[in-house]
Amino acid sequence: MTVNKMRRSFILIMLLLSVSLGGCWDIRYLDELSTTVALGIDLSGNDELQVTVQVVNPTEVSTASKGGGGSSPVTTYSATGKTVFEAIRQISNETSRRLFFSHNQVLVIGEELARKGVGDVFEFIERDPEVRTDFYVVVAKGGKAADVLKVTTPIEKIPGTKVHDNIENVENKSGTSFAVRVEDVIETIGSDKKEITMGSIEVIGNVETGGDMKNVQKIDPQTIIKLDGMAVFKGEKLIQFFNAKRSRGISWVDNKIKSTVVSVPCKNEGRTVIEIIHSSTKMKAKFQQGKPYIDIKIMQEANIAEILCPGMKGAAKAVFDQLAKETGQEVTKEITDTVTRAQKLNTDIFGFADAIYKANPSYWKKNRHNWDYIYPKIPIHVEVITQIRREGIRNKSYFEKILRE
Repeated sequence: MTVNKMRRSFILIMLLLSVSLGGCWDIRYLDELSTTVALGIDLSGNDELQVTVQVVNPTEVSTASKGGGGSSPVTTYSATGKTVFEAIRQISNETSRRLFFSHNQVLVIGEELARKGVGDVFEFIERDPEVRTDFYVVVAKGGKAADVLKVTTPIEKIPGTKVHDNIENVENKSGTSFAVRVEDVIETIGSDKKEITMGSIEVIGNVETGGDMKNVQKIDPQTIIKLDGMAVFKGEKLIQFFNAKRSRGISWVDNKIKSTVVSVPCKNEGRTVIEIIHSSTKMKAKFQQGKPYIDIKIMQEANIAEILCPGMKGAAKAVFDQLAKETGQEVTKEITDTVTRAQKLNTDIFGFADAIYKANPSYWKKNRHNWDYIYPKIPIHVEVITQIRREGIRNKSYFEKILRE
């Protein structure tokens, strides 16, 4: 065998060995990791950040699922630092395992930090390759993120998962809040055509009591966490919390309504409850005499859930048509009120700027630097078309009897 052949054979053998024996240099075993399900960030003293992580206790979770267990299924760790990264490193000194963020489900930001500005928080998340950006983000209304993460929750034993599921449930069933992911905020915060919104979460009751396992051992827990409404930003700073109705107004405009309930007042007294089962919104910027306005058109399907109007009479079609019209009027009022409030705050949470840019790029290019002056004065036109499909889930309802009388 020549020297060259021997050399080639040696190189081939080494390559084969490197493939078969190399393995994964960065492999991590589950028993070496602490899996986080929720991350909370607050403003602490001396302009430092307090980071709180909620970590799953796998032993207690598996025991609880079998009906046993006496300890909490999660543990929270907190530490402070000048940056998020520094605080997380401090937490690592308290745990025997490395923090693992790939299964994180929610980020909670304290109100005080949100009002100061959230830019640095999302800067860290975007740059850290170990932190995904597809989990939800909410603001702790009137309190700290750490307090939210310490409240024990019934039914769903892992509080972080409970918050995650609650976000999706409210979005799907009422539209008074909707899911915002970290990646959505990162995309929006770098844009000049739309402002940030986040869900709003609040601790109802005593925080100290909420952190005790006894809180969930009662039929009626003394402390709960409630998701309702949206946090509205200007730039990177929180400026106001919108109530449930105004938050639903955002959902109407942003085409995020999946199902909700609209209460329509009767002519004299009482109300009719309309269940929206499908909704589709189209928002466009249009121009009249060189000036922009926003056209919002909503098509929705609905059922009649309840009729509490004494003496309602008439042909079914005529009554349905009237209720459909009045439902549209209620939705229009809700949207108009929400837009008016946002314009007074001068925060374009709907993306009117983006709509104008798409409709007329040259107008946007010419006026983008005057947007804060233009936006509060932009008129809107809202059209809501409602089709009532049926009068409820029963084939023969009390409603039919009323109409026949």
